[in-house]
Amino acid sequence: AFMAALLTSNHDNIEKVSIEVAECLRMGIKVLPPDVNESFLEFSVIPEGENTGMIRFGLSAVKNVGTGAIEAIIAARESGGKFESVEDFATRVPSSLVNKKAWESLIKVGAFDALGERNQLLHNIELLTQYASKAQKNALSGQIDIFGSLGVEDHRPKLQLELPPAIATPREQLTWERDLLGLYLSSHPLDGVKQYLADTTVPIGQLTTGMHDKQVRVGGMLTTVRKITTRNNDLMAFVGIEDPSGTIELIVFPK
Repeated sequence: AFMAALLTSNHDNIEKVSIEVAECLRMGIKVLPPDVNESFLEFSVIPEGENTGMIRFGLSAVKNVGTGAIEAIIAARESGGKFESVEDFATRVPSSLVNKKAWESLIKVGAFDALGERNQLLHNIELLTQYASKAQKNALSGQIDIFGSLGVEDHRPKLQLELPPAIATPREQLTWERDLLGLYLSSHPLDGVKQYLADTTVPIGQLTTGMHDKQVRVGGMLTTVRKITTRNNDLMAFVGIEDPSGTIELIVFPK
């Protein structure tokens, strides 16, 4: 609970969040991606089920998902129970609040993983949003009892989802997480060289001001490169490097 509160308090500082997620993993506490059936607005501890004691990312961390959409998802879940399928979600959560962009972002970060395969859902995004809009219009006009309010068997039509022509690679899915959550969560591109980095470098997250003027070795992957020309017409660059513990920007002069 303390770590969930700490993550929530620093939710707008992605560097601190990255360090705290890494600390959770070190402590044996898993931090799971957002989930439409378990996430709340902020980070929270899962109270029951197979993931009891783990921390869930809050829905507010997902880019392109507004507060209104989050409140609608939680309200639908609290009034009607957990979503049993994507059709169930589409009919119970107002499409006017959860638009196509929100659907896409939630799918990409894995928030629908318990209800469907994300590549297939993403490929059928138009079908999903059209289904949601039509089902809710029908419910409002009284054509069908889409919410089962009469207590009869649910006759919701099952969506026929097409198979995607290609499956996103694990690296592409990690890129989705980075773009929409601000960090790699399910794994890290450097996991394959984690032990090598641990043996030969100082983790970026452990660099301190006390190391000023000392020579240290860091390792990671390049994330940004900004080349500039100084007043003396010399070339230099600001290079961003990231490892699983954090990021740093270095000043590089060509030899």
